[in-house]
Amino acid sequence: MQEMEKVERTARAKLNLILEVLFRRPDGYHELRTVMQELALHDQVTLWNLPSSHRIELVCEAEGVPRDGTNLAAQAAALLQRTHAPGRGVRIHLVKAIPVAAGLGGGSSDAAAVLQGLNALWGLRLEPGTLGELAAQLGSDVPFFLQGGTALAEGRGEKITPLKPLPPCGVLLAAPAGATLAADQVYSRLCLETLPPGGRTEAFLRLLNSPSPRGPEWFQAFGKLLVNHLEEAVFTLNPDVALVKETLRRSGLTALVSGSGPTVFAVAEDRGMLEPAAGELQEQGCRVLLTETHQVKEPEKGGEHP
Repeated sequence: MQEMEKVERTARAKLNLILEVLFRRPDGYHELRTVMQELALHDQVTLWNLPSSHRIELVCEAEGVPRDGTNLAAQAAALLQRTHAPGRGVRIHLVKAIPVAAGLGGGSSDAAAVLQGLNALWGLRLEPGTLGELAAQLGSDVPFFLQGGTALAEGRGEKITPLKPLPPCGVLLAAPAGATLAADQVYSRLCLETLPPGGRTEAFLRLLNSPSPRGPEWFQAFGKLLVNHLEEAVFTLNPDVALVKETLRRSGLTALVSGSGPTVFAVAEDRGMLEPAAGELQEQGCRVLLTETHQVKEPEKGGEHP
């Protein structure tokens, strides 16, 4: 049998270093300001062209991953097919490394990889702005993954501004065994009246753009600015997440829930600084991953959004 044409894409995980909820919008979404950071941890997405079929097939062996039209990767293919490639077909093969429903953006990253991959596979030559509009229809995190690296996301997540890259960091990801949380669950528990004061985003951007050397003092200042307005809602839904964070804090690490949880992350200049805490959490039965930040080329000053 002749080999089908295919495209492969890497779909990386993300952290929310800053996540500030500003207000609830009339459309039901929340207005956000969030600084997002791409990680080396990634899924692998392979797309096979089905030239004689309009079917969208999805293959994935990982547990807990939907294999029907509810999967964001399949939704991305269906949206692109419906709007720009009627009659085209694809088989999507996902190899998952990013935990499901963990606040790390795995499904959104897969969807972005499908949009970019099918744009190439089907020869559509869509402009980045068009892909961004499609990404925004799929979910709040999807537009970020078209850009990657370090970026500021505003609105409900669709307005992306690339930022100066974060210094290379080791990253520890930990969550209670088997824990998952859906973003709509967490937002439903959010109490806007009790959120901490805003302004962390501006302070973080000043630090990121400062000319000072990025040594231990820089990382200490960086750790003090990390904030997630969804964190208390996550702890309400799963108190064990708070225990994971406390374990990391007792180890002398700055820790924060990523996105809508339940994953808690800690960052350090040296990945070796994270290993003792990783071992302790593994002994407690937690799901633990060690990775690092992923860097992309620094955007040119004055450049337009991608």
